[in-house]
Amino acid sequence: MKSGIRVALVTGGNKGIGLAIVRDLCRLFSGDVVLTARDVARGQAAVQQLQAEGLSPRFHQLDIDDLQSIHTLREFLLKEYGGLDVLVNNAGIAFKVADPTPFHIQAEVTMKTNFFGTRDVCTELLPLIKPQGELWFTRTSKGSSSKSHLTLLSQNLKAGMKFHHTCYDCCTPFYIMLCGVS
Repeated sequence: MKSGIRVALVTGGNKGIGLAIVRDLCRLFSGDVVLTARDVARGQAAVQQLQAEGLSPRFHQLDIDDLQSIHTLREFLLKEYGGLDVLVNNAGIAFKVADPTPFHIQAEVTMKTNFFGTRDVCTELLPLIKPQGELWFTRTSKGSSSKSHLTLLSQNLKAGMKFHHTCYDCCTPFYIMLCGVS
């Protein structure tokens, strides 16, 4: 275990806002930064890109829709760091406007990942957050149901966390076009 080393973790850190957050944390955070991604090849490619910029993120695979993947990440954090200092919940999905997938399936898949997956990550990782740690949520879409539910989740977590001396914040970046999503 890396005793005394702080650690920040970003879900969905291989592209878009997540990658930008990892980049800034690598520059500004005093400790290790763990970039997570569902796809190992894409996650490792993002780490290589950041290493080419002189930064040193670590990579760990995480599919927030897979409880075993979340448990594996939890065990890694406990073994390597004994906990977690900063958790940035950024992972999520969005369908392109022209996607032919029926709307009810899009809604189900989006809620499963953007709300339930994030909730499962928080359920497993919040107990690891050290005193004075931080919990962040990013939201990029305007008015979607999954993001509205995520706002309620973050508010409920905030209310429960204040007794654990844990800092909490919520980030809503302005709406931008990411990875062809519009």
